[in-house]
Amino acid sequence: SGTGVSDYGDILLLPLTNEPDLNSLQPSTPFSHKTEHASPGYYAVSIDNNLIDVELTTTTRTGMHQYTFHKDGEVYVYLDLNHRDKLTDGYIKHDNDSEVMIFRQSDGWARQQFLYANIQFSKPVIRSKILENKKAVFCFYMQSGEKLLVKTALSAVDNEGAARNMMLENQDWNFDNIKNQAALVWNKELSKIKVSSADKNKLTIFYTALYHCMIHPNIYNDVDGRYRGRDLRIHQTDHNYYTVFSLWDTFRAWHPLLTIIDEKRTVDFIRTFLLQYEQGGLLPVWELAAN
Repeated sequence: SGTGVSDYGDILLLPLTNEPDLNSLQPSTPFSHKTEHASPGYYAVSIDNNLIDVELTTTTRTGMHQYTFHKDGEVYVYLDLNHRDKLTDGYIKHDNDSEVMIFRQSDGWARQQFLYANIQFSKPVIRSKILENKKAVFCFYMQSGEKLLVKTALSAVDNEGAARNMMLENQDWNFDNIKNQAALVWNKELSKIKVSSADKNKLTIFYTALYHCMIHPNIYNDVDGRYRGRDLRIHQTDHNYYTVFSLWDTFRAWHPLLTIIDEKRTVDFIRTFLLQYEQGGLLPVWELAAN
């Protein structure tokens, strides 16, 4: 989806029941598709031989994880910034017992991608290890059946922007509330076109395709309107600024569809194109993360 490249997925978080060796290969854990559950705005799976139930949900600028551990004692969350494309700069800062600040600059399809993140845990970290600002592991003490929540807010601007996005979009520790809000948002979007059929498979195909139409572009500005422009500098906007345009793939049918079912976003797309032209000298063809 989007520009057809493997950028994004920058921050890898993995809950584990055994402590990983940061000097070794990236840890992995078994899972079965039989334990997967997915719906718009929600994903769940059991991992680590069913010792951990993982649930994921989202707001516009934050992700929220809920890990249910089925064991007593120490458990771990592994963090990796160097798992995907070339990491050119970055840091992991763990200044207090439940919060982590991250900066990641990478060279992939987007040759200069800037990402900042604020990660918060619902329980204090009892100890941690950080390897060369690229990998880290955080240890927690849990009782069987207890849940650990992890919130991650993103920004392309700075750590302060990520923290502000978290404060205004995902301040509390209520996973079900965020999950339900995400479902309401998606239901509103998918209800823009209503079809009927006695064939449930046809309905599934149609609404899955409509769902795919709404994954990209992505909002790229912080809640305060700041964003990183095509000149890689920080700018201010009074409307949503978008990224991830695959225009030579989408101008024939997808954008015409959105002029019918989503006039407001279409206007903001055009405003974004004009800003990208002003700041980068070209109208976008394939634009991703200000590149």
